[in-house]
Amino acid sequence: MNNELLIGLGGLVLSILTYFAGIWRTERRHAVEDRESRIQRVFDRYMDFRRTNQTGGTDGLSKAGVATLHSNDEILKLLNLIVSHGEMHPLGADHAAVFAGVDLLHFFKYAREKNINFLRTPLEEIINASGAKS
Repeated sequence: MNNELLIGLGGLVLSILTYFAGIWRTERRHAVEDRESRIQRVFDRYMDFRRTNQTGGTDGLSKAGVATLHSNDEILKLLNLIVSHGEMHPLGADHAAVFAGVDLLHFFKYAREKNINFLRTPLEEIINASGAKS
């Protein structure tokens, strides 16, 4: 009787662990899909701006909704995706020097909140005002 009880409890514990592992895996898959769809949505909008020569660069990124992304990693993935499609780097040719140590998510959220016009305001001024540089 004691062995039967242990086998039953072991089966119950295994079932519970399998259930929660499935939930964890599904949540992880949905998080990855959500991340990819956010990046793709901003990318598509940015590329529409570029195809119509409406705007580009930091202004185009801002208007495409880069501030809706959730992390710097997402922004960097978006930038790499844009460059890999044959476009110039949206942050400019000297982006490595200008944006060194800058929290891009904070930078673009600040620009969105303050409704900053990237075509009229120097990038260094926006970076300093936003406090995005560490």
